[in-house]
Amino acid sequence: MREIFYELIREAKDAKVILDGDEWPIAFNSDIEGRRSINSRNLSTLVVKNEEEFLEYLEKYINLELYVNRKHMMFSNNPKRNHIKSLMAYLFINMSTEDFLNPIDCLRRRIDFLKDTTFSLYDESIDFKAIPGSELRMKQSSSSIYMETPYVMNFSIEQDDEIVHLPCISYGICEENGEKVCYIYSIMNHVDRVHGDESRLSKKVNRLMYKMNKGVSEYEKKQKDVEDSLTDVTPSFVFVLITFLTMLQSKGITMVKAVPYLPVRYLSRSIAAENVNDLNIRKIREERNNRIQRNATEKFIRTFRRAAYHMDGAEIIGYPYELDENLTMELHSKGINNELLEDVQSEILGR
Repeated sequence: MREIFYELIREAKDAKVILDGDEWPIAFNSDIEGRRSINSRNLSTLVVKNEEEFLEYLEKYINLELYVNRKHMMFSNNPKRNHIKSLMAYLFINMSTEDFLNPIDCLRRRIDFLKDTTFSLYDESIDFKAIPGSELRMKQSSSSIYMETPYVMNFSIEQDDEIVHLPCISYGICEENGEKVCYIYSIMNHVDRVHGDESRLSKKVNRLMYKMNKGVSEYEKKQKDVEDSLTDVTPSFVFVLITFLTMLQSKGITMVKAVPYLPVRYLSRSIAAENVNDLNIRKIREERNNRIQRNATEKFIRTFRRAAYHMDGAEIIGYPYELDENLTMELHSKGINNELLEDVQSEILGR
């Protein structure tokens, strides 16, 4: 384990991490008890103040990942060693800026994420009154090791034999200062919705989602200091976020942190784009990377602001780099200013 770790950080300095003979643009520096391995290009430095304690927690984390055995690529050469190295690599890829400065805390949190059973085997449906005869289904599933978190919550609306997949939420739940805290890393379109869905049910769902914008523009016009438009978000993203926040409330979880920036992910995409010789393709990839990052920061944060607008008891108590690097939301009382969302909240909390 130790040998693999030191091999990885040597390679990461030069953005050339080798997995099963292939080179991956995973880039970060390291400072292990003052022994520094630095490349000025890299955005992050792993700072380890207690080497033995860090390695002890790293081994606990990797062993737990091996036991859980989440989906991962199959390796042709030395499969177990490459599996371990890929787990380490994606641990760092999914670290935030503060995680690099406090890696032991990060490892404790990641271990908690894997052990959490708040929504274990969760697969529930509620009546979706807005479309008579349909149901809103919420189902937890395990993510591959390449995703930001070990679990994802899936949402869909189902009627007879038709299914409309809504965006899914990557999350992790841990305990901090004696209470459960939910970290949300991303809200993404379901793979089956990326290319659109023109079914009869899908059209009904789309119309309903856009009706959620009613009254928002009027509210914004009354505000003196409006940083970003609350209507410039995807309604289905707002819908699933508020549904998930309500699910957290039903489990007694009131503290939520949204993680908007993972520096190694951003830099890896940037390096991959730079390594393309074709200038047109390089430009397309650079634009895609910037678009992904805008969605992961600006639009992500606006989606939480929009959720706070609809939910009477959802209060944003800190924006990124105010309390810490995350957006922090606290859930208080229950109540929603939108009929569609209110029905969903009532169904979930009334169970």
